[in-house]
Amino acid sequence: MKNIFKYTFVALLSVLALTACTNEYEYDAPSATDQGGNATISAKTTSFVFVPGETQECKVTVTRINDAEAEEIGLTCDNTKFTVPSSVSFAAGEKTKEVTITSSLDAGSSEVANISIAQTNAFIYGANTISISVNVYRMFDAVIQTAMYGSDPWNVVIYELGAGSYMIPDAFAEGYDLKFSIDFNTNKVTIPAQYIDYYDDEYGGIAMSTSTATYDSETLLITATSTFFLPSIQYTFGTVPVYIVFSEDPLQ
Repeated sequence: MKNIFKYTFVALLSVLALTACTNEYEYDAPSATDQGGNATISAKTTSFVFVPGETQECKVTVTRINDAEAEEIGLTCDNTKFTVPSSVSFAAGEKTKEVTITSSLDAGSSEVANISIAQTNAFIYGANTISISVNVYRMFDAVIQTAMYGSDPWNVVIYELGAGSYMIPDAFAEGYDLKFSIDFNTNKVTIPAQYIDYYDDEYGGIAMSTSTATYDSETLLITATSTFFLPSIQYTFGTVPVYIVFSEDPLQ
């Protein structure tokens, strides 16, 4: 009986050993070619906003899986309003490269472009297409007038920032932008307290704080009651009306 168990056990071990050998022989690691190409694409941000006249540049990053050799990675784009290099050159040992995408969209326009790694270069287990959206806000000519800066009005430009938000670059002084928003349902205008000019090195900047402001949809006029002051010494120049008038209806 012991011999039967002995021989049976030996035979079982032989079968298990043969099976193990067979499995090891039949297993093959995936070939590198099964992974497609060698590159992926990414971006820190995929949504870009520009104002008229601003250079429209977007950045994407092309990354290689294997950087041992020099290589050309092809790129494609499905929107002709964007300028994309047809390929990116990598030197041996170079793993990532930032690529600049440009556009020349008109004010008030919005476009989406799909930037892709060329099929022969795309690594199939990574991102090989990225969608870039670009918005260029509208621009309006406008006029500002306030007694605090003299009685004569002066011409400015208003940038529409979206969702009822606006900006007047260099509104009262160069380098100081005035930001505000309009609720077109109530015609209430919100102008946050902000620096609008520079007094001198001793007292610093001049700020403007607005208590009330409204928009008249018939005359396209914003009327605000604003206080001008030096925050550094809590000195107030005075509280006066500020008038801002659009050249055209912002809702059209």
